[in-house]
Amino acid sequence: MMVQNLSDPDVLIIGAGAAGIGAGRALAKAKIPFLIIEAKDRIGGRAYTDTTSLGHLWDQGCHWFHSADQNVLRKLAEEIGHKFLKRQRSAIMKTFMNGAWQADRLREDFVWGILGKVAQAGREGRDVAAATLLERDHPWYPMARHWLSLMFSAEPEDISTRDAGNYNDTGINLAVEDGYGALVARLAAGLPIRTEVAARKVTGRAGDVVVETDQGTITAKAAIVATPARMLELGRIEIAGLPPEIVDAFAQVPMGYYEKIAIAFDANVFDGFEMPYADIFDPVAPTTRPLGFELHPFGRPLAITHIAGHFARDMEREGEAGMIDFALSALVRAFGSDLRKRVKKAVTTHWSSDIFINGAYSCAKPGHGDARKAFAVPIRERIFLAGEHAHPSFQATAHGAFETGERAAAKALALLGSRVEDGRAAASA
Repeated sequence: MMVQNLSDPDVLIIGAGAAGIGAGRALAKAKIPFLIIEAKDRIGGRAYTDTTSLGHLWDQGCHWFHSADQNVLRKLAEEIGHKFLKRQRSAIMKTFMNGAWQADRLREDFVWGILGKVAQAGREGRDVAAATLLERDHPWYPMARHWLSLMFSAEPEDISTRDAGNYNDTGINLAVEDGYGALVARLAAGLPIRTEVAARKVTGRAGDVVVETDQGTITAKAAIVATPARMLELGRIEIAGLPPEIVDAFAQVPMGYYEKIAIAFDANVFDGFEMPYADIFDPVAPTTRPLGFELHPFGRPLAITHIAGHFARDMEREGEAGMIDFALSALVRAFGSDLRKRVKKAVTTHWSSDIFINGAYSCAKPGHGDARKAFAVPIRERIFLAGEHAHPSFQATAHGAFETGERAAAKALALLGSRVEDGRAAASA
């Protein structure tokens, strides 16, 4: 429900993604007058469940409950009956290599071993580029690079091992059957949200905050800025008097790039293929880029692949036709040319060029693995930052963003002298 009649609230939240919704729910429990404004014509931000483009539900953005045993959004999904995978998938993926399908642990052990080494180096106190831990001469080197870029939405040369080590990975990751974006939308029900209102400038004063938008000016006692980091990094939303250490943090913890390519078929064309996840890669052809596919997710006749880093950014700039052909050609190599006749429709995401998002999620640069801690510091005592980039250990996740929204709300309530009714937000602040 979109409420359009609240002005000059006690707290203004900028952004109706997971962070903004987390903040809004915490403020609603405390019965504090607040308003959420959102520049886009929908809520959810990078959590967006598409039900129309292909005729089947698929998540253009986040899709997994990462660290599901500690994931607050997984717990909320259970409470409202929002369906998700109840058990972790098999550890064995099928891989199409050298013209044949394989189903063993060797390739996956290598890739996950590299990912583990990157995080372990950070936990041991090393803050170097993840690329320094890769073996360039290994035949599966491109596969390792591919998966590193997917995990961090950045090139291995730009991934801080310290930042990777700070992430709290419990190893339990569960796909959301009913859609992650749909879950965030359900959690927003009843909150006062105005869409298509873009914030331009946020100014903290002695007793209030003034927010200039394209629809007028809003004055509040506190503001929570819960937008993608790149909006602030590029100055598309200006915070007056932004401290130098936070300016530096935006430069050292930039958002990366990540896109999806989704293909719908006339039926379940992967019948008999017992693994729902597959990598397609030819190690003897070094120019062949690896691709990982979700095949018939939750029984839907879809194939969805993910690309990240500079490759995703550059392909998205070139357009949908090239992205779709790239993905479909990989499937044809593995499943045969008849597959082309079964395609009904194909679409791609455009996170990189979305003017209100401009990328994927954040990753610290080598040597700056702890820089994101600066985002937790209030600006002029009454402006609070929230978003996945601001979480110290669940960065790059929707539930991390949601938690930072709760924490920002707790700080705003403390400023206003109000008590947080849900003690969890106060305890984690």
